[in-house]
Amino acid sequence: MGVVVNSNLSSTDREYASLMKLLDPIAPELARVEDALAEQVSAFDAGVTDFVHYVLGGSGKRLRPSLALLAGGTTGEISGGHITLGVIVELVHVATLVHDDVLDEADLRHGLPTSNYRWGNEISVLLGDCLFAHALRLAASYPTTVVCRKVSEATNTVCAGEILQTQKRFELDLSLDNYLEIINMKTGALFAASCELGGLLNGAPPPVVKSLQGFGSNLGIAYQIYDDCVDLFGQERQAGKSLGTDVKKGKLTLPLLLLLQHVDGASRRELGDIVFRNEPRERARVLSAIMGNGVMAESLMTIERYINGAAVALSELPANVYSETLGTLLSYIGEKSRLLLKEEVVA
Repeated sequence: MGVVVNSNLSSTDREYASLMKLLDPIAPELARVEDALAEQVSAFDAGVTDFVHYVLGGSGKRLRPSLALLAGGTTGEISGGHITLGVIVELVHVATLVHDDVLDEADLRHGLPTSNYRWGNEISVLLGDCLFAHALRLAASYPTTVVCRKVSEATNTVCAGEILQTQKRFELDLSLDNYLEIINMKTGALFAASCELGGLLNGAPPPVVKSLQGFGSNLGIAYQIYDDCVDLFGQERQAGKSLGTDVKKGKLTLPLLLLLQHVDGASRRELGDIVFRNEPRERARVLSAIMGNGVMAESLMTIERYINGAAVALSELPANVYSETLGTLLSYIGEKSRLLLKEEVVA
């Protein structure tokens, strides 16, 4: 039975319900992933379980487990190995969020106080480390070493992306290529691994596995650009997380990089100072400049370029209800991007 979206729900709850309706073909398997995640709490030391339960219990979208399940369904049956894979990639993802919130000094995540807000940075850093380690422990339980190797590689890439992004903070001359490389490492790598491993567990032929990997990478980049735009243009209550943290911590995202391309020299430095001060009155000026320079339209075009890249990879996959759902997920992210950036598109 499909999920019915209640119009009386909050915008955040409606968005979650819409996504769950989209993912209805894997609803039973997603429920198994959720149950398996809850079971993982008991695998930790008793003194740590309350912390683990808190960060795993948030109302995340579970996009990465969904990709692992859909890739499995696209290439054959969704097995118990895919359920475990869903748990693994979500553990890695949540670990990165815990660490991100420490770096960004964020107070809100999934509508709840972050772990660093509740318990401080020290516990949060160690908590993220515990989640990473447990994910690799689960990955090592497969009869093949490929899962552990691919998860380790993706985790390494994600962390390296975070290091590069931290190195590039406040760098006004950051190139678009560097920005795209960083978000591919931060987000595309784990999206790609989720899809790739979903096919590998079914023994899918190399061309299919490669297409799954390409789909996940392109989707991850498109999604991260959208999420970066939310940090600038979204509303905190609707997003369910602290917004404006990217600018506050000196992280230049696509709309700001595109805006900075319109100026040079001293003007760029002056604009950069205004952006990084992030004061309410000046923030309104920056947003106005973004809307008046075609930046929102160009941001949307960039998102759509990667969505199109994912669509090309998708066209090379077996056609069934699961690959169709991957296509619907692409449309979902594209539509959310258009709604967020509609001011410039309408203009």
